[in-house]
Amino acid sequence: MATVTIGLHELLGRTDLGLTQLSGPRADRTIRWVHICELPDPGLYLTGGELLLTAGVDFPDSRAEIHRYVRRLVAAGAAGLGFGVTPVHDEVPPDLVTACQRHGLPLLLVPSRTSFLVISQVVSLMLAAQERAGQHRISLAQAALTRAAARPDGVAAVVRQLGAALGGWAVLVDARHRLSSGGAVPAGTGEVEELAARLLAPGGPSSATAHRDGGQVVAQALGRTDRVLVAGREPAFFTADRAILEVGVALLTVLSGADRLPAPVAESVAALLAEVLDGAAAEVEPHVAAAAGVPAGGEWQVVRARRAGAAGEIDRAEVATRLGTPLAGLLADGGVRALVPATGPCQLAADPRWLVAVSAPVRWAGLPGAARRVERLLKQAVAQGRSIIESPRTGVDGLVPPAEAAEFALTRLAPLAGAPAPLIETLRAWLAGGGNWETAAAMLGVHRNTVRHRVATAAKLLGCDPQDPDTRAELWLALRWLPEPHPAQT
Repeated sequence: MATVTIGLHELLGRTDLGLTQLSGPRADRTIRWVHICELPDPGLYLTGGELLLTAGVDFPDSRAEIHRYVRRLVAAGAAGLGFGVTPVHDEVPPDLVTACQRHGLPLLLVPSRTSFLVISQVVSLMLAAQERAGQHRISLAQAALTRAAARPDGVAAVVRQLGAALGGWAVLVDARHRLSSGGAVPAGTGEVEELAARLLAPGGPSSATAHRDGGQVVAQALGRTDRVLVAGREPAFFTADRAILEVGVALLTVLSGADRLPAPVAESVAALLAEVLDGAAAEVEPHVAAAAGVPAGGEWQVVRARRAGAAGEIDRAEVATRLGTPLAGLLADGGVRALVPATGPCQLAADPRWLVAVSAPVRWAGLPGAARRVERLLKQAVAQGRSIIESPRTGVDGLVPPAEAAEFALTRLAPLAGAPAPLIETLRAWLAGGGNWETAAAMLGVHRNTVRHRVATAAKLLGCDPQDPDTRAELWLALRWLPEPHPAQT
């Protein structure tokens, strides 16, 4: 995914900096970072997209050397050159102005009142603001796309919403004709059919990109279906646009009932699962069930897994096949999260190369709680070095009605409701680890003495002896029956 950038015109528009463009192309450039360097060949230390700042210390003095200096900056992908006047130079060297104009490098005059440090700080803050705005936009788009997927005309609604979210257009096509459109497709955009044909051809790529008149057109195959999503806009797609596009591709793939999701949208599948497992909107269940190949209204299991040994690249498609679901996504921590129909045992949990946590079967409305429990179970599985499958409500659990069990839990653990949040999770981890301080510490990622202190604090608030076996059993049942989310857990 592309790095967050700001436009050169945004920096020039900052009156507090007083920057002036002296030469070079006036078309906007994007700035990825600011680099200050006084070396004779700073291009060796650039990676592309930097605004280079120099005060001209040891600057070349011949016309040929200045042109060579600028050519190397252009070859390194510099976004522009800022030249500071005083204390070394009273003005920007005229040969530098000419060289930047000839070789296509924007040249900025940095006045003496503006320090390079201030420019670096301003750009850093602007990039951070741009990233926050992009994340907010992605979040809003994800929610809107998920709601669109829940509509009766889910596929068409997602395509329309995607075109609006991108500020461009989107088209869903198959080998025969266009199926759905969102936004106004520019006249004469032959890339739609051309890119779709490339992706649908035997052995064709899963994605393709074309550039046209300052804009960009991208195409993404929807798994193993005969459908392709093509989208475009002017200017080209930025970081947030590509993230939104991937979410749309993931949703359309699920709605199309594909049995395999394409690898490039693995992060988007994870984002889609996060949306489902956070809210579990009832309207979405039929679509998700159809994608998984099961009737709506059945039971589901949430699976969380990671490799047991050395880290390595995970084949998401292989894991999805072994789990028997297309709804498996890779997460930033290198693990996998999946939503699986509760139709049989989890094969992955029997593989010693994996550490797996599997929730007990739940109905659709119980998915958010199951997802939170599975996160805790995975930490326990990692600490204990074995996969864990959550038991359904049988035995003692089955003897107590759910409402009465929840009331008991809330009453017994009430003294912890106003305590620091880590107390209840530490108590849970300590009990899950059989009262072993080291195991609990590994589960929580803290020192064993921290576990001892927290358990002692919780015991004092609860007025109990945590070493008493009856007390341990009582607390464990209370923690199992505690409704989620609980004030002490947030």
